[in-house]
Amino acid sequence: MIKENDTPAGLKGIAKIKVESPDEKFSVKELVIAKRPGCLRLETLNPLGHPGFFAVTDGKELFLFYPSENKFYHGIASRENLSRFIPLNLRLEEIVSILLGKVSLIDYDADQAECQVEGDFYVLRLTSEDGRFKQMLEVSISKQKVVESKTYEEEALILAVKYGRYESMEGEFFPKDISISMPHDKTKVNVRYKKIVFFSEINSAEFRLIPPQGVEVISLE
Repeated sequence: MIKENDTPAGLKGIAKIKVESPDEKFSVKELVIAKRPGCLRLETLNPLGHPGFFAVTDGKELFLFYPSENKFYHGIASRENLSRFIPLNLRLEEIVSILLGKVSLIDYDADQAECQVEGDFYVLRLTSEDGRFKQMLEVSISKQKVVESKTYEEEALILAVKYGRYESMEGEFFPKDISISMPHDKTKVNVRYKKIVFFSEINSAEFRLIPPQGVEVISLE
């Protein structure tokens, strides 16, 4: 049932993204283009629907462009640089996976895996070989899709992801509401998709950005 999370390979959609953290609280409308394992393009749209900020990565390099400031930033796609526009202490591959409605599993010991039926859900419990990490997943029996995933480190909840408002799209159930919570960082991110198109392949040029002529180009350390 978890293997179904291999699809879709990529998507393009419009989403309302709400962020709450100790440092900031805001809501934006985004054009989202994502492709596994680690390609992502975000365009923050103004009230007229025009991009006011670009964040693009092919998994190796990161490009940030602020048209209003006439500044273009370029550097490696490190966690530190990614945190400039995504307030989540996660690997890029994990972020892309979540945006694609997929579940990233911990490196678990198959001999310790447990599965029970609780009401309308399968409840899977996974444990790493050293016992340090644990993951609990609730899977809808009717849709055969994950509705919630909780990951623990040394019994402390470090990541909770909820998938809701599943809709049938191109023969695939996809969650149009995604909620991400990282209690240790006191950070919450909610993604609510409005329009989505799935792709099996996306032009690699979508995940690179060339600085327009005349802008100030700044290297990210």
